[in-house]
Amino acid sequence: ATDALNSESPEYLLELFPEMYEPSANDEQFASGGMSCLIETLGFDIYEANACFAESPRPSTLAFFRIDGAPSNFRVLWSDSRCNPNRKVCSVPISPLRPVTMSATVLNLSNNTFFTASATAHYEGFE
Repeated sequence: ATDALNSESPEYLLELFPEMYEPSANDEQFASGGMSCLIETLGFDIYEANACFAESPRPSTLAFFRIDGAPSNFRVLWSDSRCNPNRKVCSVPISPLRPVTMSATVLNLSNNTFFTASATAHYEGFE
């Protein structure tokens, strides 16, 4: 996964390892809508609800934000225009001591309902 940061597209990791970044449809943990995040590090990264924190020797890395509990027929209105409205996961660059807050409105296209969610990623680099 470390070579993925050298890719031109920050969504490279999602395409390389989609099973790592998509919740299972059968996972009860995702029954209600919300957002989780993780920070790509050299170690094993785990999504955390609402906020995440990581330390790494890299000068910058990627923060991944995931919609939890989205319906099967959905559209996501992300706060960052780089995010794809047809995906439940979005990655954006993050630098040390510059938290990134992502918010989203998730539309259920089957019944015209929606929910909002947000999460904040905190990253600290070290040498």
